[in-house]
Order: sequence, then structure tokens, then C-alpha cells
Amino acid sequence: MDISVAVLDPAVDAPCSALADRFICGGLDDPRAIARLVGCSQVTTYEIEHIDAAALQQLQCEGHRLVPDPRVLAVVQDKLEQRQLFARAGLPGPRFSGCTPADEAAPADFGFPCVQKARRGGYDGRGVVILRGISDQRIDRPSLLEQYVSIKRELAVLVVRAADGGMVSYQPAEMKFDPYSNICTHVIAPADLEPGIRAEAVRIAEAAVEALGGVGVHGVELFQTRDGRVLLNEVAPRPHNSGHYTIEACVTSQFEQHLRAVLGLPPGAVETLAAGVMVNLLGAPGFSGRTVVEGVRGALALPGVALHIYGKRHCVAGRKMGHLTAVAAGADAAMQHAQSAAASLVIRGENRVA
Repeated sequence: MDISVAVLDPAVDAPCSALADRFICGGLDDPRAIARLVGCSQVTTYEIEHIDAAALQQLQCEGHRLVPDPRVLAVVQDKLEQRQLFARAGLPGPRFSGCTPADEAAPADFGFPCVQKARRGGYDGRGVVILRGISDQRIDRPSLLEQYVSIKRELAVLVVRAADGGMVSYQPAEMKFDPYSNICTHVIAPADLEPGIRAEAVRIAEAAVEALGGVGVHGVELFQTRDGRVLLNEVAPRPHNSGHYTIEACVTSQFEQHLRAVLGLPPGAVETLAAGVMVNLLGAPGFSGRTVVEGVRGALALPGVALHIYGKRHCVAGRKMGHLTAVAAGADAAMQHAQSAAASLVIRGENRVA
């Protein structure tokens, strides 16, 4: 699209450093580094929530263009504030309450079992625990308590909101999670849903994005409960892990959609070209150090498989190091090829650890 890109990242050897037209090494909580990036850009966007939102708001007040609005980021950074916004908008979600470390009786008063989420800083399963009794280990910081919901599926809807408020949405996808780390392992697109559930998921997702007022791609996470309801979980105002499959499986990828919206261009088509299954590739347990990738030849020998290695130079167990997507005429075939490709791959650190 003939766009010059500047990137801010705290790691001197960040994967983007070799690809961007301009690379700024600095902390995402460093107002001076953020100002350098924004100052050299006609428009600035973000792909992670852990940024100094106050610094962005100040730069916006000075006349710089930031998309989505930093106020959207400020809401999303606080899980309690996000829940309260959606409740005011009348969107269905689990029962919730705020909690502080001083409120020792709060989980018991709220009712077990419940889910405790850190209000700020949680990411990829970190900052989330399930409390089943008074003796369970709690998160020792301001947090959100949510009703423990009996879930049939976890769903995600990618919603693209243009600068003029128009929206287009991809079909809902199903996310599968590791029960111990709570990290997403697979995304199946499109999800195998009844038409009514599919329509309700899209309706809720679009209403959530409208309530936020964001512009760009939004990853909207939802629950389909065992009693047939669809509940809103969380929204990320950026390209989302649940949408990586769109690179191979859809007319327009989520990344192009985000650029289009940020630049004020019309959204692209969201139709699915093939069924897709995405598998997150995590650092293998028992190793740490310089990244080693094994099994690429075997993975790419399988039909419909595309491999994306992120170029992270240091690998530790459980870190997201890449993903693969398999496309096929149907979800079952895509899943079979994706599983086989993932089984042939190992991404690990060069050093074995105890």
C-alpha cells in the first residue's frame, strides 16, 4: 500500500526492527519514546494494550492523530471499567464486582466458584485465576470478580469499524484454550454454530465496538454457555490472535483491515475463502535461550499449511513464537492438517533448563 512505517518496541532486536522504515527502541510506558514515534508519524496506531494511555491522550490534545482514540485504550486497560461500560450499554455478560487486596471476604461474599482477573496488566492467561474456595490463592492486586460460567464454546468475532462509524464483521470463530495456562491454542474459522447463535454473537460484538467508539479492527471475545446464551467477555481494540487465520482464509486479512480503517479507507470484503484452523506455536517446555526452530520441512509438506515464525530471538517455555494456519474445503480437514503440522514443529531455546 506504499506506506512508510515507524515502530516503537522496547527490545533492541525486536522482529519489527529489520522491517520498519524507522525503528525506535524504547519502552511502551516511556512518554519521551512515545512522543518520538508520534512526532514522526502522520497517524499512529497500536497493537498491544500495555501502553501509557495518558501520554497518548496528551499527544492527541497537542494535535496528533491517534487511531483508535486513546480514550478507548484507557477503558480497555482496566477490566472493571470495561465491564462497567458494557453493562451500561445493556450488553449481556457474567455477573461481576470489583475487588481490592484488602477485601479478604470479597470472593466469599461474591460466591464460589468465581473468576478473578487483575484489573490491569493481564495478558495471555496471566493475571487470571479460578477461585473455588476460601483457601485458593488470590491475585494480590486490584481485580475484577466474575461469575464462573459453564461454557460450551469460547467465540471471537472480528469487527472492523471505519472512521465514519460503518462496521463489517467476520464470521464468528471458535477459540480453544489450554486449561492450565489459559493460553489460546487453536482457532477454528468459521465456528460450527446454529444460525441464531451466530447472529447473536455478531450483534453483541458490533454493539460492544459501538459502545467503545473505536476505529479499526477489534477482537471481541464471547462465551457460548451450555444453556444457550451468548455473553460478552472482553474486547481488544487491535488486530487479534483470533484473526490470524484471515491472512490465508479470507478475502481481506485483519491486518489490511486495520490499516484501511486507520488511514480512513473503506473496509475490505470479509468473506471466507476456505475453512481455516490456526495453531499458536509456543516455546517448548524445558528450554530457554536463543530460538531454535525444528521441523519446518515436515510442516510445510502438508497441504494448505502456511507457517508464520515471528522472529523473536529469545525463546522461553510458553511464549508465543509463531503460528501456523491450515486451510481446506472443510474444518475437519483443516484441523487434521494443522494438528499434523504442529506436531512436526518444535520451537525451543537452545539451552536446556531444570
